[in-house]
Amino acid sequence: MMSYSAKTSPTWLALLASILILSCVPSCLASRRQNTLSTGRHQHHGRRSNRFALTPALSLLAREKESANSNLRAKLLRRGGGVGDGAIIDSATTNENAATKDDAKLKAFERLKSDPSSIPIDSLLSDQYLNVPHTGNGKILLGLTQRDRDNRLQFHGPNELEQPPERSLLSYVIEQFDDKLVRILLVVALVSGLFGLLEVKEEMSEWASHWLGKILQFVQRGEKADITSAAASATTVISEQLVDGLNDILTEVSNTESMAKAHQFSFRHILEALIEPIVITTILIINALVGGYQSLNASKGISALTQMQAQKAVVKMNNGESDSSIASADEVEVDSRTLVPGDVAVLTVGQKIPADIRLISVSTSSFTVDEACLTGESDSVAKIPYRGDASNDESPEKGAGSMGAHAKGMLYGGTVITAGKGIGVVVRTGMDTEMGKIQRGVTEAAAGDHRTPLAIKLDEFGDTLTRIIAFICIAVWAASIPKFKDPTFQTPVQGAVYYAKVAVALGVAAIPEGLPAVITLCLSLGTRRMAKRNVIVRKLPSVETLGCTSVICTDKTGTLTTNEMAAVSLVLLEDFKVEEHKVSGVSYSPLGVIDGIEHSSEIRNNPTGAVADVAAVSALCNDANIVGYDEPKASSKSYERLGEPTEAALCVLAEKLGGKSSETEVATVQTIAAANVNSWRTDHPRQATLEFNRDRKSMSVLSSHWDNSNTSGNRLLVKGAPNLLLERCTHAKLRDGTVVKLDGKLRRQIEEKTTDLATRPLRVLALAVKETDKLEESLMHYAHDAHNDDERHPLLSNPDNYSSIESGLTWVGMVGIKDPARPEVADSINKCHDAGIRVIMITGDARDTAVAIARDVNILPPASLGTQVKAYEGREFFEKPESEQLQLLASPGNMIFCRAEPSDKQLLIKMLQSMGEIVAMTGDGVNDAPALQQANIGVAMGISGTEVSKEAADMVLADDNFSTIVAAVEEGRAIYANMQAFICFLISCNVGEIAAILLSAICGFPEPLSAMHLLWVNLVTDGPPATALGFNPPAPDVMSQKPRPSDEPIMTKFMAYRYLLTGTYVGIATVGSFVGHYLSQGISLRQLRSWGKCDQSWTPPDGATCESLFQGAGRELPQTLSLTVLVCMELFKALSAVSVDSSLLTVGPNQNPLLIAGVILPFILHVAVVYSSKLGLPGLAKSFGLAPLSLDDWKTALKWSAPILIVEEVLKAIGRSRSRNLRQKNDDVSKPSAHSILSGTQ
Repeated sequence: MMSYSAKTSPTWLALLASILILSCVPSCLASRRQNTLSTGRHQHHGRRSNRFALTPALSLLAREKESANSNLRAKLLRRGGGVGDGAIIDSATTNENAATKDDAKLKAFERLKSDPSSIPIDSLLSDQYLNVPHTGNGKILLGLTQRDRDNRLQFHGPNELEQPPERSLLSYVIEQFDDKLVRILLVVALVSGLFGLLEVKEEMSEWASHWLGKILQFVQRGEKADITSAAASATTVISEQLVDGLNDILTEVSNTESMAKAHQFSFRHILEALIEPIVITTILIINALVGGYQSLNASKGISALTQMQAQKAVVKMNNGESDSSIASADEVEVDSRTLVPGDVAVLTVGQKIPADIRLISVSTSSFTVDEACLTGESDSVAKIPYRGDASNDESPEKGAGSMGAHAKGMLYGGTVITAGKGIGVVVRTGMDTEMGKIQRGVTEAAAGDHRTPLAIKLDEFGDTLTRIIAFICIAVWAASIPKFKDPTFQTPVQGAVYYAKVAVALGVAAIPEGLPAVITLCLSLGTRRMAKRNVIVRKLPSVETLGCTSVICTDKTGTLTTNEMAAVSLVLLEDFKVEEHKVSGVSYSPLGVIDGIEHSSEIRNNPTGAVADVAAVSALCNDANIVGYDEPKASSKSYERLGEPTEAALCVLAEKLGGKSSETEVATVQTIAAANVNSWRTDHPRQATLEFNRDRKSMSVLSSHWDNSNTSGNRLLVKGAPNLLLERCTHAKLRDGTVVKLDGKLRRQIEEKTTDLATRPLRVLALAVKETDKLEESLMHYAHDAHNDDERHPLLSNPDNYSSIESGLTWVGMVGIKDPARPEVADSINKCHDAGIRVIMITGDARDTAVAIARDVNILPPASLGTQVKAYEGREFFEKPESEQLQLLASPGNMIFCRAEPSDKQLLIKMLQSMGEIVAMTGDGVNDAPALQQANIGVAMGISGTEVSKEAADMVLADDNFSTIVAAVEEGRAIYANMQAFICFLISCNVGEIAAILLSAICGFPEPLSAMHLLWVNLVTDGPPATALGFNPPAPDVMSQKPRPSDEPIMTKFMAYRYLLTGTYVGIATVGSFVGHYLSQGISLRQLRSWGKCDQSWTPPDGATCESLFQGAGRELPQTLSLTVLVCMELFKALSAVSVDSSLLTVGPNQNPLLIAGVILPFILHVAVVYSSKLGLPGLAKSFGLAPLSLDDWKTALKWSAPILIVEEVLKAIGRSRSRNLRQKNDDVSKPSAHSILSGTQ
């Protein structure tokens, strides 16, 4: 008995100490998290203070903002001139007028930061705001002097984004230990190691004391020698005694048993004492390194924002003359970090905007900017200076949001100029820019507590496991109190210590040492499977979080749609009636058909008909092109556009009409991408371009080499807005080529059709031509060359003449264009419906466009059903009372938010999360980064997404497809089911081990399993099958189940009862096989229960001794038998765990070949250890305390272990019946009301 306690002492006492430590020392992180919540509740005020508590980061920002305002006021008191002026004035101006003036400056400064787009230009340039030097008439900006720039740079700071301090890999590795289960294992490993070393020290002390006694005896012999005799005689006696003493010592040293004891205290003995803590610590460190590396890679959500900033800028620098009439300005290239409000920037095509700039003037007919990196929208945005003149300026945009009421007059840092030249004035720099606001939003979102549902459940599981272990240890120890005075123990204290070790042994059996590593491995394997489905996982825990997603907030453009504009409708005049022809195709692929129009043949048979003119205008009045790749690029797209999306759609339409390319060419993707368009452009070269402007809303080109009535001349090909272009048309061309006068009846038909197309809604373009004989004489045969320049032509040089040139047109057709829905999305939305996942579409588009796409993809029901549409504009929704907002969000069904601002997305996500929803959010623009960071699962677009959005997201879609999200949800649910399967498998196995030890302790039997046996089973026997369970295929009905509740534990009550029953049988079978062996030896149950009194109260049967029964080989054989029964039962349970509820006959282990391998491998290892003595490794079996089994022993093991399959099947049948009943009940339960959410009753 004592040998057993000595052997297991470190392990048993380790857990007891760990339980005391964990119960006495509160979790610092939990306390800190509670303080965070309470701080947020007390510091946050305002309309939503009862629902949304500020995080410490937000509270800190609020305090910093208040402090900044105070500092700003102090700075302004020391400054003169406008807000942008950097001059320092005398501080003696301290009268009331000065104070009032300073307040006005502070308000001006705040307005400049919040909405510089709405300030009239004259006021913006004056000393009220930026104080920009200019000529007397105000038309020429001179720019700032170098001294002004230096002063303002000192005040405003450099034009760069603040970067948060970088975290090291070590900090992320340490963060991985913020897990209850990991901390339990870490404390167990630490305390177990200390106890192991203490035990070695005690045994070494006993051995050292023995040898010290021998040496003392040796010395005492010399002291007791007879020294009264003659010196020679005394010396002889002493020498003989010393020699006898040394001989005794050497004889004992040479003794085999003594040498064996000495060998026990070698390095190998110390290593054996530390084997368990070494194994556990190694697993935890590897797990932490993997998780820390993943977190380090996912922590770069802000660094890409800095890379998007321009490095250089060209500004006008004032030469410093005080007299503005003689002052001049030089264009100087400067470092963009030195830009300050008031700098006059020179803007050219292709330039990256270095800061937020107000557009002052444009020197070209159009000025467009690509804001896709900021907004995610692919279309370039036309920019127009806003002067503050209500009679000439455009009215502010409806529902203008955070970018200001006149955003068309603003250029934002990081965007790119795609067309035009102009002059602008810097109004915001650094963290005050739109990019700076986004970075601040990302930082705030990242500062919150974003633990995944799995992390929360594992923490709860760790708490529960701690309580259970503590209860088991205390209960078993308390139940053993009457046995403390057993004669086996010398004192009651010795008995109390022994049973304390037994109690701790039960706790160790309950701890799944390999669980953290298996979870990490399972998630990693999930990332590989998701990668095959075009999902790139950046943050490992997000793999599982998708499985409990209850709401998907999705963008429209590029996610639900293809983000490839396509012509879907062609309208012609046929027999004096308007006829519409549907155009197939949803991408830039030229392959497709047009209803009622035969490819190529109609144009070749009737080259002067309306169809030929439609193809000509589409191909020639166009600056875009389609490029084909025989070997698709990484984006996996065979066709891509170069140019504006709308013009690219017209190029594809021209290809679908055909008629110009030679069919003798070899048809490859590269050649067919633009074959007809290239032929049109080669045959009819462009001579002049009448660029688009916002007044006439049309564009036209003058092209040559048209043969009409034996004369070759130019034609004008025009495209533009239908309502304005129709006004400039006098004739119309029928499909057969007949030109007729455009009377009132035809006009009304065209207008009605235009309205019909616009309400679907489609982007409608009208196409028209002007024949050679209708052109102005100077344009009939005009050719652009070295001698003829558009800028010198009397008509082409002045854009004011374009309207008159584009008059007297002939209307030839009309095209309806849209960004079509992805064909596969509609089925994916239906899968979301079946899976109980709500879909909320958030887009910046108009309501009609959003609703139309939502109906196409089944987010909303068809209009024919007359169902009320839950579609709201962002501002409209947030102007409602908060209770109504929550009521609408809590109501079942999908929703649409249009005209939504990026800040709206983040706020919606917070509201949904406050209602207990698990939210997945998609995004591609820079302004989506805060919302992606806020969501439980941020999903970025791999093709169209910016680097900022990708780095802020948890995962990236390689194909930008919503259907991929649904596939990822399915994979996430399967991963959770698999994790639940192997967690329950590990726990149920450990329950069996607990039952075995507990039963043997209660009955007083010898221990059927040693500590080494338990460690072997937990790590080697259970590990491979548990890992293989991570490869289980998804259940057939995985996407027909509702999302699991966020508060559902990993192991439900039913599962706990179920595995308690199976564990009970495992314990009975393990102890039963152990006891059966002794019964077969003639030992009764009463004798076995008092085995410690062998030779005292009872005598062994004939031929047996107490030592041969309970020590050495006599103890090893029954323990080997019970260990084999336990191993076989757990492997049988693993085969049955291929499905939690499905019968083994329905879903067999053949569904997961790796599981079969995961069962065979540990069985082979177990057999190898059992028979290692026969394999030439006797030391291996000896270290494990095992002995070879006979054939009869294997039959006995199978007899005890096989019935576990029957037990599992019965419990699975009960579980299936219970799940059906619960599912039926859940379908009848509605979500909590908004009132309960507001009142906090949920």
